[in-house]
Amino acid sequence: MVYTIKIKDKSVKARSIINMLKALQEDYDFIEISEEHENQDDDKIMKELEIRYNAFLNSGEGKEWSTLLKNPCSFV
Repeated sequence: MVYTIKIKDKSVKARSIINMLKALQEDYDFIEISEEHENQDDDKIMKELEIRYNAFLNSGEGKEWSTLLKNPCSFV
C-alpha cells in the first residue's frame, strides 16, 4: 500500500513534522519524502509559453509544430 501525506503549511509545527518524517526516513527504507512545487507556477509558465508561441506563429516567421514534425529539415 502507498500512502500520500501532503503538508501545505510552513509553520513551525509543520516543519517539525517534516523533520520527524525525515529522521524516520533514515531508519526505514519504505519511507520516501519528496517536495512538490505548487502548480500555480506551472500554470503561469504554461500560460506564458502559450502567449509566446502564438505571438511567434502570428509573426509570419513561425511554422506549425505538426509541419515541423513532418519535415525535420524545416527547423532551420
